[in-house]
Amino acid sequence: MNIIQQFIKSLHSPETIAKFRFQKIGRTILYVFFLMLIVSIPMAVILGSNINNLFKDVESHMIESFPDFTIENGVLQSDVDEPMVFEDGDTTVIFDPTGEFRLEDAEQYDTAFALLEREAAIITDGFPQTFGYQEFGINISKDQLTDFVQSIGDLLPLLISIIILLMYLFTTAMKFLGIFMLSVITLLLKRNAVDHLSYRQGWVLSAYTVTLPTVLFAVIDMFRIDIPFSLAIYWVIAIVMMNLVLRNIPRPKNETPSETP
Repeated sequence: MNIIQQFIKSLHSPETIAKFRFQKIGRTILYVFFLMLIVSIPMAVILGSNINNLFKDVESHMIESFPDFTIENGVLQSDVDEPMVFEDGDTTVIFDPTGEFRLEDAEQYDTAFALLEREAAIITDGFPQTFGYQEFGINISKDQLTDFVQSIGDLLPLLISIIILLMYLFTTAMKFLGIFMLSVITLLLKRNAVDHLSYRQGWVLSAYTVTLPTVLFAVIDMFRIDIPFSLAIYWVIAIVMMNLVLRNIPRPKNETPSETP
């Protein structure tokens, strides 16, 4: 059975997953990287598109809409009395040297770029990345910053690729952590089903068992559906799936179920 067939079977067949317990660790690790590659593709496309659109909007607004400004001694300075907010489709660009607009206010937007009094923020899919002017020793004018942003345009495909790669590696590392946690839970579950199962086999089964909840929540994230207690639901699905997998592992021939008197 090739890796694609394993992926498809792992979505719906606990009986087939149970047969993977004798598989080598190396092949299982490869499967985890394959699984995360599959679920990362839609989000990578969305993230890349959002970054590209955000860059274009920031570039156009910085040239056309932003007033003259300078960043000196860690503070954004300009002759503006109130925050300026520009909305272009799904992208929001914020300019505020007054200090009225806080980072918490910017986090309400899914995709945004904000030049605030003491920091800049880039928000993609609701997750902010901040850059303090003082921390980076930034002293720059509007014209200099505009030239810098325009020069980044040529490197944008490379930067997006690096960001997507880092996202993939981070989410894959988190998935390995989740698999480890499920394998520990499996040590408790197996006592009621197949006590002879080794930890190594439990880890292999965990890697395939997380396929269904991983794909399910990747689809939910892709469509930006907000589900309360999503993490708890993820673990309920994973644990229930693992319990079904364990029930499909045959007992040793010399082992008989204990009888209740």
